[in-house]
Amino acid sequence: MQGKANLRIAYVIQNIGFDLASDVGIPITVKYTLRGLRKLEHSVSLLQLAGGRLVTGVDDVSNPDALWYAPLGLTGTRPFKLLESGVRRLQRELGLPYFAFFDSYRFYEACCRCLPRYDLCHEHNGLLSIGAALACVRKQIPYILTMDADPMLELAVLGRPLRGLQALVAAWEASITYKVAKKIVCLSEPAKQHLVEKGQVDPGKISVIPLGVDVERFAQPYDSWAVRTQLGLYDAPVIMFVGSFQQWHGLDRLVEGFAQILRKLPEAKLLLVGDGPARRAVEREIAELGIADAVIVTGIVPHAGIPEMLTAADVVTAPYPHLPQELWFSPLKLYEYMAAGKAIVASRAGQIAEVIQDGHTGILVEPGNVDDFAQATIRLLKNPAEREWLGRNAQQQAIQHHSWEQYVRRLEEIYLSVS
Repeated sequence: MQGKANLRIAYVIQNIGFDLASDVGIPITVKYTLRGLRKLEHSVSLLQLAGGRLVTGVDDVSNPDALWYAPLGLTGTRPFKLLESGVRRLQRELGLPYFAFFDSYRFYEACCRCLPRYDLCHEHNGLLSIGAALACVRKQIPYILTMDADPMLELAVLGRPLRGLQALVAAWEASITYKVAKKIVCLSEPAKQHLVEKGQVDPGKISVIPLGVDVERFAQPYDSWAVRTQLGLYDAPVIMFVGSFQQWHGLDRLVEGFAQILRKLPEAKLLLVGDGPARRAVEREIAELGIADAVIVTGIVPHAGIPEMLTAADVVTAPYPHLPQELWFSPLKLYEYMAAGKAIVASRAGQIAEVIQDGHTGILVEPGNVDDFAQATIRLLKNPAEREWLGRNAQQQAIQHHSWEQYVRRLEEIYLSVS
C-alpha cells in the first residue's frame, strides 16, 4: 500500500484472562494503542476470547460496554459444547495438562468469519494461542504479532515451568505464530535477542518499539502536599514503588533496602502502590523487619490516579533482582516515572539499562544489591538539587522519545508496510 491510508485493523487477544477493564499491565497498553490508532483515523476493533465460551468484539475501547459477539461455527453448537464440557471435566479430575485446543479452535472459527472485513490482524501474544494465526493463513490476512514477553519463560521464572508434552506443544504453536507473522513487535532488545536465539526468528522481521507513556497526563503539576497529607506522609522523605507486585519486581529486596535506609533516615517512608501475587510475602517481610509503621501499602490505585500519587515521591524505584533469564520486557512504570519528572533508582537490567542514562536520567544499581540500592537512595534523599536535575532530564527524555503518540506512529508504519 503506497502512502497513508485509513486501515481496518483487527487487534486480537486469545488469552481468556485478558480484562479490558483492568488498570494493570497489558490492558493499559492495549487501550492506549487502540485509542491512538483511532486518533490517526484508522478503524480498529478488539476481538477477544471471553468467558462463557464466546468471542466478543469492541469497536471503541472507550466504550467497552458496546460489545458485539463474533459468529461461531461448530464450536457454538450444543453438541460441541457438551463434548467440550466433558473433556474439560475429565482433564481436571485426572490432572491432565491444559492445551487450549478448544479455545484455539473457537478463536480460529471466529477469526475466519470476522477477519475478511479487515486489512490486517494484530495479535498480542499469549500462551497456547494459535487460533488467529491459523485463520490469517486460511484467509490470507496479513498477521502482525506483538511479543511483550515469552509466556513460557515467564512461567519458568515464577517457578512453574511447562513440562513434557505441554511444553512441546506450546513451543511448537509459538513457532508457528512467529513463522506466520509478517512482522513481530518486541518491547525491548532483550526480547528481540530471545526470539532470534531461542525462536530462530529472522531478525529482519522484528521491530523493537518500547512502550509509551501519556506524557501530558504524567507531566501535569499536581498538589503534592494534598496527596502527602491524605496519606499521612507530610514532609517525610518518601520512596515509592508502583506496580503489580510480581515476584520478579524485587519487592523483597526493596523492603530489605528500606530497612537499611531507616537506620540513616528514621523519618523516611516507603509507599508501595499496587497489589498482586507478591503482596502477602512483602507484608510478612515488613512485619518481620519491624518497619510496618514506616510503610504504606495502598492496594490497587486506578491508573488515572497514578500521576497524582507520584507527586508525593522524592525517589521512585524499579528494584528488579537477578533473574534466571534476561529481563525481556519494557517496564511501563519506568516511562511513567520519567514523564512525572521523578528521580529514579533502578536495577541495571535489560531494557532499563538502555533507557536510563546512569547519573543523567536516573541512578542504576546492580540487580539484587541491597547495599547499592540503599546507598543510592539515601544519597538522593539528602540531595534535592540532584533529584530535581535527574527528574528534569528524565522527563525531557520521556517527552522527546517515549510518548504513546510516537509508539503508535511507529506501529502505523509497520501496518502500512504489510498492507
